[in-house]
Amino acid sequence: MSNDAQAASTQEQVLTPGNKKAKLVTVHGTGAGDVTSSGDKWWQLGSVFLTDLQTRLELDPKRVEIVPFQWDVGPNSEEKRRAAGNKLKDLLHSYDKAGDDYYLVGHSHGGSVIYHSLLQSVADKMPFAGLKTWCTVGTPFLDYRPNTFLFQRLKSIGLTFCTSGIVSFVLGLWIMLMTITRESVNQSVIEMGHAMLIYGAIIYSILWVYERRKKTWFTRAQKKEVEQIYKDRWCGLWHQEDEAISALSNVKAINAPIIPHTFLQQIISSIQFAVVIIIGVYYAADLAFFEGEQIGKLAEFFLEDTEGGLGWLTYMTTFMIAVYILAFWVLIKGLSVLALALGRPLAFLLNNVVWASIKQRAWGDDLLKEDVHSVSSQPPEFAHTCDFLCETIASPLREHSEKNAIKTLHKVRMVLGMTENASRSPDLRTELSESLNWQELIHTSYFEVPAFVDLLAKNLIDAGINQYK
Repeated sequence: MSNDAQAASTQEQVLTPGNKKAKLVTVHGTGAGDVTSSGDKWWQLGSVFLTDLQTRLELDPKRVEIVPFQWDVGPNSEEKRRAAGNKLKDLLHSYDKAGDDYYLVGHSHGGSVIYHSLLQSVADKMPFAGLKTWCTVGTPFLDYRPNTFLFQRLKSIGLTFCTSGIVSFVLGLWIMLMTITRESVNQSVIEMGHAMLIYGAIIYSILWVYERRKKTWFTRAQKKEVEQIYKDRWCGLWHQEDEAISALSNVKAINAPIIPHTFLQQIISSIQFAVVIIIGVYYAADLAFFEGEQIGKLAEFFLEDTEGGLGWLTYMTTFMIAVYILAFWVLIKGLSVLALALGRPLAFLLNNVVWASIKQRAWGDDLLKEDVHSVSSQPPEFAHTCDFLCETIASPLREHSEKNAIKTLHKVRMVLGMTENASRSPDLRTELSESLNWQELIHTSYFEVPAFVDLLAKNLIDAGINQYK
């Protein structure tokens, strides 16, 4: 028998239903990664969760391989999530070539990594053949869309050319308008205006075409295609009170003022205090030029008795001081009004900048060309939805997190010295961090609750994984 015939026979034997193999791929979420594939975390080999899941499914280890997919420590970065999705796509295509089936389970942004692998498979026009189900647990799906304006999608040299093109076009247009309103214009000026218009139009057109051809974002059409191809294989599991989904969704609407509109008035108060000190020091320095005898004579002159009353210069001095105080008050009052008028728009702009930075950090939004349009419990452009967990599953999850929250609160009280025998630690931040076990949150408790593990096992069985017993 030839080598090709032997290979074909072997492939046919592997693909026989009774001998076919499968992969169960686990994808961890943000900050939940590790350097090893074995350990106590839910996605690692030998974990309590995977051991219980194998028992429930009665899987044959010789036919079902559990594959922990590691993407560093799970950085909160959209760029890293997409890179991990591309890496996962290559892994799944290798399973397709081997003729293996595979089942995906991703928690938190691990589900985002899975989704990005699906998007990339659509973009490459190579849909996954062996995918049986992709299960996302507590995944906040971020819908990224490209920025509207070209200059928002450029950097370094591209942005420089774009700016020069826009400025050149505007100046050229202004020159051409001037030639219309004036009777006689130098021919060289007209030619320069034409040249600037042409330069600006060409530069902008080239950059626009370049950006459209080199676009790194996924289109809405591709997202809809993901739904068409993979929606029937999606299993979305999430608690209605999942903190990550709620927080990342709600942060988009937060715009409470951090910087008050009166912040410039505080600066005026400081200036007022400084001005008084400077004037006092100035006049004290002036008096220092007079010798002691001269100061005495000057004082006698100022206070010279005139017909039994005070000297005229004393009245004049008193009047000047009053005028000075009044003028100083008017100046400060005017500056305060000006500070309030300028403070409102400046505070508005600064608050927008601060909140934009906070939102970007929360979402892991480190993409230049795209912005987060929305956050949801289902993938973008999906009309097909998965409802949140029913109360029979949601209630044990809630109770689990609440019990751990009570235990953690007691530890925190000890750290803060709220109990009688508590000892204070010099490193309060470290002590508080060590008090958390992250089971205080529903978002990180899914795999600790037997009722949820049963539900996940049922969904995998519905997808056909029980054929590998």
